[in-house]
Amino acid sequence: MDIFYSLGAVFIFAPATAFILIVLFARKRLGYRSIGLAADLTTFLLFFSIPVAIGALWEFDASFISYAAAIIVAIAMLINEWKKSKEIEILKLGRKTWRVYFLLLSIAHCLIWAVGITFALNDFLTA
Repeated sequence: MDIFYSLGAVFIFAPATAFILIVLFARKRLGYRSIGLAADLTTFLLFFSIPVAIGALWEFDASFISYAAAIIVAIAMLINEWKKSKEIEILKLGRKTWRVYFLLLSIAHCLIWAVGITFALNDFLTA
């Protein structure tokens, strides 16, 4: 059971690892669509990873902020889609929103990692 906890921790702290593994395993069956599948599954991991990483760095619970931001992004995309066309395709909008989440959360995760590495280097060099 400990191995499952360890794998879960690796995927929460390094969702890029999960992205790469999913692309590699799904490449034979799905071709280039494996990147979309990997992005979709990694987005789910990133929703948990961002608040955990922020909590580890700054001891601050950012869960509510990240989920509220996700709702605001979804509302903004819904309004934008509604203005462009009066008939909204829910699945298409959901897919677009989920991919925007992937991009935003990936950028946030990279920035948090960069800040964490900077903090670690600063502690190492000043100690």
